[in-house]
Amino acid sequence: MFNQIKQLLAPLRYWRELPLRECGDRPALSQKPNQRIPSIVYQTWEDNLFGKSHLEEIHRFRDLNPEFDFVLFNRIQREDYLKQQWGNHPIYSIYQKSLFGPMKADIFRYCLLADRGGFYFDISKGCSVPLQQLYQKTTEALITFEPHENPSLVNSPALQHLQHPTKLVLQWGFGFAPQNPILEKMIENICRHYPLYQGKVFASPKNAIRELTGPLMFTKTVHEVLAEGPLPHLEQCGIDFNNFGIFALKGSKVRYMTAPAYTKAKNCPIVL
Repeated sequence: MFNQIKQLLAPLRYWRELPLRECGDRPALSQKPNQRIPSIVYQTWEDNLFGKSHLEEIHRFRDLNPEFDFVLFNRIQREDYLKQQWGNHPIYSIYQKSLFGPMKADIFRYCLLADRGGFYFDISKGCSVPLQQLYQKTTEALITFEPHENPSLVNSPALQHLQHPTKLVLQWGFGFAPQNPILEKMIENICRHYPLYQGKVFASPKNAIRELTGPLMFTKTVHEVLAEGPLPHLEQCGIDFNNFGIFALKGSKVRYMTAPAYTKAKNCPIVL
């Protein structure tokens, strides 16, 4: 009930950010570099409408990266893509049965970049320096780390290959060349662990989502891949993109006017 009241009062709370404005795609404004990770940034949200400050910050992020295409998928476009490209794969069924938008966005980013390559950033996130400063033209995977410790850390040969072996691997922003083994393994892991979560009620759905499709599973996957040996052309970019990552763009909470936050959910399943 409290969350419903907050949703109803949102127009009063955020009146300075209204009306919501549409955000479209933006093609590169200058010559695209010749590099292994395609110079395109993909993002997704339930719709294409954002508050004034948030939209300004999105444009600021884009302006820092004129050599990149920026493509925003709304919910319908996201679902159409997954149906067309992954409709015969078990991951698509899991996507359909996922009950929270962040889970769907997680699955989408792994599948999309496994197919096409490029960069992904959550729509509420950004980076305060040009992305090209963070990697080389020969880089095939760009990852960075959260400041938080990995609660599921186990001793593994992977630890010697990681810049911050005890930290969670961040997954709200990253870049990959197509068919990268980390993404392929991540999709495989979600499918393999899905039965453990199917229909189960969780006191904290947020934590369960982090385990199945979010940073806990992504960290586990990176460790599994690197346990087989170092990954060629992997760029590890410190904590939070060498502290240039932006965790919450100004005004980004306004987006919850059209799609309520999942973090307050209690005692419910995350996937059917």
